[in-house]
Amino acid sequence: ELSDGQCHFRLHGRDSDPVVVLLHGATVPGWEFDRIVPHLNGAGFRTLCPDLFGHGYSARPNTRHDHALFQRQIDDLLNILGVESPVYLLGHSLGAAVAARFAVRHPERVAGIVLVAPLLDFLSTQPVIRILRVPLLGPLLVKHYLVPMLVRRRTRRYAAIDDGRFVRMFRDQLRMPGFDRSLLSLLRSGALGDQSDVYRILQESTIPCFVTRGSDDEIFQQEHFLALQGLLPRAAYHEFPGLEHPMLLTHPETVAPAICGHLSATMS
Repeated sequence: ELSDGQCHFRLHGRDSDPVVVLLHGATVPGWEFDRIVPHLNGAGFRTLCPDLFGHGYSARPNTRHDHALFQRQIDDLLNILGVESPVYLLGHSLGAAVAARFAVRHPERVAGIVLVAPLLDFLSTQPVIRILRVPLLGPLLVKHYLVPMLVRRRTRRYAAIDDGRFVRMFRDQLRMPGFDRSLLSLLRSGALGDQSDVYRILQESTIPCFVTRGSDDEIFQQEHFLALQGLLPRAAYHEFPGLEHPMLLTHPETVAPAICGHLSATMS
């Protein structure tokens, strides 16, 4: 139980190992890391994987779903679990922006950061989002258009993985009351908008940073990858040929060695 509601999380690995906090993207909760967690644990890291509020089995608080909410959630969770040593952050998409903001706000608590297909400015490429700000119309569009579209998209992407269990889990989170409301709040809050400032500030820190994407990612595109290199030039960068946005879930065996190698290198 955190200050904004119940938080569902999973903690795997040895108590003595350094902690990697895994922060997922929008609409897909913490299970998006299920297939890379064993690789991280095997490389000597303990993984802490929360469902951000509004996702998975965490609460859908009736409040603004923005970065301030997610920052409180991570801070509260680390405090309640008694995690005192600096942690590593691994964020995907929206989770990468959440991780960057936490690192900027609490640099003393972060030993290193991995940004996988990081959110740069999703809203600028989705002009239809403006319609969701219209009173009464927004909730109807989310319920009858956006959520069904997400179900179809996740089904296409995940049906062939582990006998479709990730499709079933995506649908399962929709049964919890408040998913539509939380998603609409997330879209209206600006949390998916321009994140340039936080990456500029992260550039001024000494926190080791690794940025990666798949070359076939249609969300975090090549132009975004190049733009981020201008905002955060001191980071290490890597591109995986042929992989798409959900590469942590679809190709963990390809992605994991580079991520684990970077995390291990920051410890030496």
